[in-house]
Amino acid sequence: MNMNTSNQRSNQNLKAAVLVAILALLGANVYQFVNNRSLQKDNMTKETEIVELDKAKAELEKQYQESVAELNTMKTDNEELNRSIEVQKEEIRLQKDKISLLLVDSKNLRKAKDEMANMKNKLNEYVTEINRLKNENQELSTSNVQLSADKEQLSKDVQTKEQEKRELENIKSTLISEKENISSEKEALSARVNKAGAINLQKIQVDGFQSRDGKKPREKSNASEIDFIQVCFKTTKNANADSGTETFYIRIINPIGETQTIESSGSGVIKNLATKETVKYSTIANVQYNNNEQEGCGKFSNPGGFQKGVYQVEVYNKGYKVGVGSLKLK
Repeated sequence: MNMNTSNQRSNQNLKAAVLVAILALLGANVYQFVNNRSLQKDNMTKETEIVELDKAKAELEKQYQESVAELNTMKTDNEELNRSIEVQKEEIRLQKDKISLLLVDSKNLRKAKDEMANMKNKLNEYVTEINRLKNENQELSTSNVQLSADKEQLSKDVQTKEQEKRELENIKSTLISEKENISSEKEALSARVNKAGAINLQKIQVDGFQSRDGKKPREKSNASEIDFIQVCFKTTKNANADSGTETFYIRIINPIGETQTIESSGSGVIKNLATKETVKYSTIANVQYNNNEQEGCGKFSNPGGFQKGVYQVEVYNKGYKVGVGSLKLK
């Protein structure tokens, strides 16, 4: 009875051990199966990533080559534009190298594709900019052609104007020369007429006078007592002179050679036609001339007084000196 019970317990323990062993083996198989499936899945993922990377690299190379080719087709004979294209090609190459570094690791695949899209957008921007520059260059070229034509026409117009100007200057020079000749002839004729018509004086009297309020001026010879100098003269007969008012210009020269003048009192300047020089005069005397002997007088007052010495007097008519005189003051 006890042996049977012991045998039964032994069989049960054996069965339990066998069952545990079977379950352990089954668990190991399940783990191995799951692990193998995971490895297979990882391998498939790796293979997919490699394929995607290779595909992206190929696409990158194709995009780069197409971009370079497109930029090359846009070159012209404009050196500045071609230099700009070369700069843009270099920028694309640098961007391509940057993307190639990203494609070394599959984790950067998304970023690499974004950069490839940016590279394509950049190319489109470059193409748009190049086309704009080409259009501007074409417009400038057209404008330059027009400007060249305008410049050539302008040059012709300038040459024509210069020729006309030279002809006008020649005509003007001729007219000026003729005018100068006529003027010289007229001046010479006028000088001859004036000289012939100038009225000479046969007698000049120069005296100094003292003038006091309410009294008749008295002749004086002391410089300190004189208030004005009076120049009186008598004309000669001149049949060549016209009848009418004749002006005689009186020049009073002090002992140190200065012409006595006061503009506010009627002094001025005349031209000596004999010497072609301008001379100052002190005062004037107007005479009604009828081609015969006439008398006239002119006075000159000097608020600053007169100095001792000999005063020389010159009288002019029609630009010529017609008489001289003097006065000595003590």
